[in-house]
Amino acid sequence: MITDSSGFLYHAWLASASLTPEQTTQLLDEYRTPENIFLEFKSGSKLIGIAPAGIKTLAKNASDQNLAALDSILIQHHIRAFTVLDTEYPDALLKMQEPPAILFYQGNLQCMKRKMLAMVGSRAASYDGQRAARKIAGELSRKGVCIVSGMAGGIDTASHTGCIDGGSPTIAVTGCGLDTVYPSGNTKLRDSILKNNGLLLSEYAPGEKPIGWHFPFRNRIITGLAHALIVIEAKIRSGTMTSVQHALNQGKDVFVYPGDPASPYSEGNHQLLREGALYFTTGEDILEDLGWLDNHEIIGQNSVCSGMTPLLSPEETVIFEILKPGRLSFEQIADRSDLSPAVLMSTLTMLQIKGTVESLPGKQYQLKAQA
Repeated sequence: MITDSSGFLYHAWLASASLTPEQTTQLLDEYRTPENIFLEFKSGSKLIGIAPAGIKTLAKNASDQNLAALDSILIQHHIRAFTVLDTEYPDALLKMQEPPAILFYQGNLQCMKRKMLAMVGSRAASYDGQRAARKIAGELSRKGVCIVSGMAGGIDTASHTGCIDGGSPTIAVTGCGLDTVYPSGNTKLRDSILKNNGLLLSEYAPGEKPIGWHFPFRNRIITGLAHALIVIEAKIRSGTMTSVQHALNQGKDVFVYPGDPASPYSEGNHQLLREGALYFTTGEDILEDLGWLDNHEIIGQNSVCSGMTPLLSPEETVIFEILKPGRLSFEQIADRSDLSPAVLMSTLTMLQIKGTVESLPGKQYQLKAQA
């Protein structure tokens, strides 16, 4: 048995079986932790609440070689995890149907303690739609609201970018493992989300590819986290409309931007407005309807978060403490940290992305002043 150096190795092992959230939760209720499930499986015990296909997958993956590969990915990409039984699990998700049993994350979990609004729309968005999304997300962000979206192209990208513009953190819920950026062109956006104290979430284990059905299913998490859903652009038949259905099933308000009535990108918008969705044109409209316009607690979150130090992984914490006295070379950090060169380099890279560490000439590193 290898050592679980990442702390989340067995989470990734269990999630790799692609069980339903209900099946995984049943196993966790019975055995409490993913590691206990692994040990029970290895001992030959008959596990309850699990389909034969799931047993076959776990059996295939239950090897030290596979665990070592998963461990390497988790460390390399600074991926952490929690289960539905852990204290980090957001209460908002517990209230919905089929809450994800395991969530993998990168970044700042404190984002989920803020007031959150989901913002969605077409990937093939119009220029006007993207401009509106960025503007409205920025208005809400400046009032301390965290925007939740899916890091896809089009409206998702504009929503995350607008939230970063406004100074609040943003949350991206992906439809694949966090070791993959999808679409690949959003690597800079991913890095910017993390650098600005944001959060990436996924219920899919490292190695899981961006399969089509993952996205409408992950939309339930986007709407589940948020207090309400904001629709910027939607065709009649689109993934955006599945988000609307999730929000309605969860009892959430749906705010719809009117858009151009002659545009095919806004057909779904006008259908939703005819059916009673809430009309808005500015972020202030949404804040007023939610009763957040003069809520000083919400507004104050923006300034509090702007100076927040990102949550650090165990490896990042080691380097952070080593660099507190002042600048050091790569070799000096390696000597004092006992981290392998590959792990050290990836950890330093992530700390630079987060804005915690800066690189200096001569392969020297130091903490940034704000850290």
